[in-house]
Amino acid sequence: MREDYLINYKGKIDELEGLRGIAILLVTIHHFWPESGGIYESLKGLAHLGWIGVDLFFVISGFLIGGILLDTKGKDNYLKNFYARRVLRIFPLYYAVVISLFIVIPFTQSVIYGLSYWDTEFIKESGNPLWYLIFAGNIREAITGVEPAFFLAPLWSLAIEEQFYLLAPLLIQHTTQKQLRTILFLFVCISPIFRFVMFEMFPSNERIQYLATLSRFDNLSAGLLLALLVRGKDVVASRYLSQYLVLFTVIIACIFSFGGFDRYSFFCRVFGYSFLAGYFYLVVFWTLENRNSRKTALFRNRFLMYIGSLCFGLYILQRPAEIFLVKSLSFVGFDLNSFPLLSLIAKILFSIIVSQMVWSYFEKPINNLKRKFQDSNHPLEGTRDNLS
Repeated sequence: MREDYLINYKGKIDELEGLRGIAILLVTIHHFWPESGGIYESLKGLAHLGWIGVDLFFVISGFLIGGILLDTKGKDNYLKNFYARRVLRIFPLYYAVVISLFIVIPFTQSVIYGLSYWDTEFIKESGNPLWYLIFAGNIREAITGVEPAFFLAPLWSLAIEEQFYLLAPLLIQHTTQKQLRTILFLFVCISPIFRFVMFEMFPSNERIQYLATLSRFDNLSAGLLLALLVRGKDVVASRYLSQYLVLFTVIIACIFSFGGFDRYSFFCRVFGYSFLAGYFYLVVFWTLENRNSRKTALFRNRFLMYIGSLCFGLYILQRPAEIFLVKSLSFVGFDLNSFPLLSLIAKILFSIIVSQMVWSYFEKPINNLKRKFQDSNHPLEGTRDNLS
């Protein structure tokens, strides 16, 4: 392996920022794709495959967060620094959105329809606010098999990541690298087994496989396994990594063409998410191996890196931004959804603008406090990046 590969995983990795940009763009197109027939109908299956962007997020997150924990293990304030940084990064915007939604929408509905708070449509769809206040919305959804209110639907993945952030620091602190590797391999194997058992027990509840915590630990574990791999003293780069990636891409394309990534199909519910975990493991590994080369130039595209830097806010805020834009235009007599291409572009751009404003005036000042909780071994020590 190149000598610089083992030391240059530190600092901001532009290519991973670009990959996060691709991931959030896939998810955003999936959410905003027009339902208007014609070419949009013919491309609907491919556009809505954008949900796999969340799986890419999981692998990248497992790699980055796992790397931070591995590099700072054994240092003073190991747990304090990690949890303080996670709180500063996630909690302010998350709770601002969740608390606002659970106050504004139910009370508005209660006034309009003369209902009690607990009888409003928003609360009936979403359940007790406590589920979301303790990052357990995915658990409620897995149990009930019912999606929450429109604005809350994307929050399941954040819940899984927060649960992972609770477990990973303790796991890494109290295990050797060999023990940790074994446990992570077990997670990778247990996830599809769990999904199969749940399929047999609750065949009509697809939500269990899609967003139950244990169902998705294979993706996060794959990322953490990669973080372990690149920090190993005896790691050797695979000369066939590019060939593996091409082969796996062909396999993924074949699975998609035969409907294997239909989230309601048996294959996807049991095996599909594991295939994506393996595929994105290879994608991230290949990206790291070819960092700063022409092969990964696309991932250093400024636009992709830019929206990758906004991905957290963009993920949470895109649905509220969409409704605000559509309702505002309809108020002046313009039906945005009647113009499919304009609708898609306008919703994406407006969501980016909203996310940038929220980052600049709300998130960034809070995130600057993370420097107070940064160990000298932190991978981003000495950089200006405050996103991890």
